[in-house]
Amino acid sequence: MSDNTKWYDNEISQGILKGKYYHKGENKPEQFIERVASIFSDRLRPQMRSYLESAAVCPAGRTLYAAGAKGKFKSSLSNCYILPAPEDNIESIFKVNQEIAKIFSYGGGIGVNVSKLRPKGSSVNNVARTSTGAVSFLKIFNATGEVISQNGRRGAMIVGLNCDHPDIYEFLHLKQENEKLSSMNISILFTDKFMKAVASHNDYELCFKVKTTGQVIKKIINAADFFDEYCKTQWDWGDPGALFIDQINGYNLLSGYPDYKIDITNPCAEFGGNAYNSCNLMSINLYNFIDNKFAEPRLNKEGLLLAVRTAVQALDEILTYGYDSQPLEENRKCIDDWRSIGLGILGLADALVAMKLKYGSAESIAFVEEVMKTVFIEAARTSALVAREKGPFGKYDWKYTSKSPLVKMLQEEAPDVYTLIEKYGLRNGTLLSIAPTGTISLLLGAFAGGCEPLYEVSYERTTHKMEDQHKAFRVYAHSIRDLLSFHGIQEDLDTATIKKRFPWVIESHEVPYLNRVKMQAAMQKYVDNSISSTVNLKHEATPEDIKNIYMAAWQAKCKGITVFRDGCKRGNILGVDASEDNDIQYDSVHPKKRKDIPRIDGCTLIRHTSCVDKMYITINKTPGGQIFEVFTNASGGCQSNIATITRLVSMALRAGICVPDIIKQLSVSKCSACQALLRNGRKDVSLSCGNAIASALAEVYNEAKTTPSYINREEDPSIHAECPECHHFTLKPEGNCVTCTRCGWSKCE
Repeated sequence: MSDNTKWYDNEISQGILKGKYYHKGENKPEQFIERVASIFSDRLRPQMRSYLESAAVCPAGRTLYAAGAKGKFKSSLSNCYILPAPEDNIESIFKVNQEIAKIFSYGGGIGVNVSKLRPKGSSVNNVARTSTGAVSFLKIFNATGEVISQNGRRGAMIVGLNCDHPDIYEFLHLKQENEKLSSMNISILFTDKFMKAVASHNDYELCFKVKTTGQVIKKIINAADFFDEYCKTQWDWGDPGALFIDQINGYNLLSGYPDYKIDITNPCAEFGGNAYNSCNLMSINLYNFIDNKFAEPRLNKEGLLLAVRTAVQALDEILTYGYDSQPLEENRKCIDDWRSIGLGILGLADALVAMKLKYGSAESIAFVEEVMKTVFIEAARTSALVAREKGPFGKYDWKYTSKSPLVKMLQEEAPDVYTLIEKYGLRNGTLLSIAPTGTISLLLGAFAGGCEPLYEVSYERTTHKMEDQHKAFRVYAHSIRDLLSFHGIQEDLDTATIKKRFPWVIESHEVPYLNRVKMQAAMQKYVDNSISSTVNLKHEATPEDIKNIYMAAWQAKCKGITVFRDGCKRGNILGVDASEDNDIQYDSVHPKKRKDIPRIDGCTLIRHTSCVDKMYITINKTPGGQIFEVFTNASGGCQSNIATITRLVSMALRAGICVPDIIKQLSVSKCSACQALLRNGRKDVSLSCGNAIASALAEVYNEAKTTPSYINREEDPSIHAECPECHHFTLKPEGNCVTCTRCGWSKCE
C-alpha cells in the first residue's frame, strides 16, 4: 500500500466489510483483522496479522467470514465444493441434490458433472418409458439453488457435460432455450481426442451405454462443425465454457494416483478436484512485493518467499480449524485423504504497472512465469517441510506422487525440493490455484483480481454523502493512483491521457487475445491446479476470434479459459431485463410528475462545446436508480435552445422512454463549429450541445444490454450491467465470474 494509507480507508472497502464480512458487534477493520488472525497458531498469527493489515496476503471470502464463527453460526471456511457425478438413477440424483442444498446452506458453491445420466429418449424401466435426458435434471439443481439462498442470494453453481455425451447439442443451446437457468454456469469438458478431431475436421462418435437396460446410444457428428457452432453460441451468449479435461487430470500433483479423478471444477474454474473435495484458497498480492515502483522496479523475492511459506502453513491450519465446520462427513474424509489447498495471486495487473511492463508483452509473460515458478517451488518445499513435522496427506504414496509431471519438473528445476518430497512426502495434495478474487481484490484496493489485466484504468463514481451533494469523482486503479502520485500528477486525468503518458498502461479489451492465452499458459506450467481467467473481447470480435482463442488455449496446454464478448446476450446473466413492449398507445402517455417522487439522487457532470465553455449537466435518479430528469446550467451558447432540449429530455425520461433511445436521438446532430475544434486538436469538446447531454446520460446510465454504435467503448469503458445487490451499473466480467466494482458483490462467492 502507499505510505500512511490503509486499504480500508475508503468507502468501497468499508462498504464491503460492513455488507459481507463483519460479524455482529464488529464495526472497525481492526476488529475484523484481529478475528481473522486469531484462528492461526501462535507461530503464524503475528505474520498473518501483519499481512492482513498491509493487504499483502489474504484468505478467500468464506474464510474471512467464517473465521471465529464457531459457536455463533454454521459457515464453511471453504469457498466451493466438488460433488460426485450422480449415477444414472433417481436415488443418486436426489442424493446429490440434497448435498447441494446442504453445501449451499453452509455458504459454499458447487460443481457437478451430469455425464453419467442417460441421454434424452433412451429407455427407462418406469411408466415414463423414455428418459427426459441428462440436461433436464439441471432444473432440479437450479431450483435448489434458488430456494437455499445465502443472505438472499442464490449459491454459485457450475454443471458440466462430457463432449462425448449424446445430449451435447441440447446442452450447448441450454441457455438460449431456458432462461431460468441463466444464473448457472455450464461448461463442456473437451478431451484431447475431440480437439484433435476438430483440428483435423474428422468425425467424432458420441456414445452412451445404459447400464440397467444394456441400450447403447450412438451418434456421429463432425467435430469441427460442432466446434464452430459452439464458438458461434459462445460469441452470441457467452456460454457454455470450455474445460480441457485431459489436461486437468494429467497435469497435477495427484495425476499419478489411480483413485484420484477430476470430473469438474468449481464455478469459477480455478479448482478441479475429486468428489467431495473443496477449494480452500488464499492469495498473495503481488503489487505489495514490487520494490522501487515506477522507477527502477524489481520483485522483492525474499519477501515473496516468506509470504509463500506463511500462506501454505496458514492454509493447512485453516483446513484443521474448519474441519468440524464442513457441510458433509465426506468433505472431512476428503481433507483426511488429500488436504487440498489453493494458494494464488492477485494484483498481477497492478504489479505489472509498477514494473512498467505492458500486460501481455513478452517481458510481462517472462516476468509472471518466473514469479509462478518461484511460488510453486517454495510452496512445494514448505508443504514437504510441514509433512516432516505433521505428516503427509492421508493417501500419500511416493510411488504415485513421483509420476506427477510437476514432481518430475521439480527433479530438474529444484532437485533439493524433489529430495525433500521423496523423503518426507507432501502435506497437501494440491498447492496452487489462481482464483478471480473479485471481491477481496476490491476489498484490498486492487482493481484487477487474480491474474486479470486491468478491466479499466478508472471509472466515475458519485458520493452518497449528503454534505458533498452527490458529487461525482473519479476512482483510479490502485497502481494508477500511485503512478500519478509518483510523478506528481493531479488525479484528474482521463484514461486516454494516462495511456499516452505511460504507454505500458493497458486495459483488458486492448490486450491481444492470443497474448492472454500465452500469459495463462506461462502461469499454468507452474500451477498444479487451475487458473480462472477471462478474455474480454470487443463487441466487434467474431466467432472465428473465439475459435482461435480456444484452439490456442488447448494447444498451449491451458486447462480451460473463459471468453466474454462485450455486448453478448449473456447480459441476462448479469441482471439485464431484455423484455420489450412494442404495443404503443399513441397520444396516451402522461409524464410522471416530480411531486410523485419522494426523494431524488443526482450527480453533476461537466461538458464542453464550441459555444459553451462549461455545461453543467445534472442527472437525477429515483430511489430505485431510474434516471428521472435532466437539468443544465450553461455558461454561454443559446440558452433557450439548450433549455428546450433539456426540458424535452426530462419529459421523455418521465414518460418512460428507453434511455438508450433518447441518447441515440440526442447524438444524431453534429455541430460544424464543434467538429472544427475537434479537428484542430481539442479532445474535450462534444460534437454538439445535444451530444454533450447524450454523453452525460450514457455515463450515468451505463447502458447494459449491448454497447450501441453511438457509444465508443474505448472512450467510455464504464458501460457495465446492473448489480443485483446495489442496483448500480457496475458489474464487470472477470475470471469466469462477475464482480461489482461498487459494493463487492460477486456471482461466485
